[in-house]
Amino acid sequence: MSKHYEITVGGQLSDRLEEAFDGLTATPSSAGTVLSGEIADQAALYGVLERIESLGLELLEIRGTGVCPSPVPRGPSIP
Repeated sequence: MSKHYEITVGGQLSDRLEEAFDGLTATPSSAGTVLSGEIADQAALYGVLERIESLGLELLEIRGTGVCPSPVPRGPSIP
């Protein structure tokens, strides 16, 4: 099950840096830049955090804003 995250990093990201976070939306904010979007699982979240660190960006905040359930096949109802 994926989860929606908002990750705030310090400063405004250039177009090139935004491309490093493909699949996430970069939105300028008063604190810096908010990267938001669906992240598949904890391993993928750690991948994003490692990318932030490797690019020398300052991590300011991480917020999980909700679970995005995978489609569940419908079967017979159980009373």
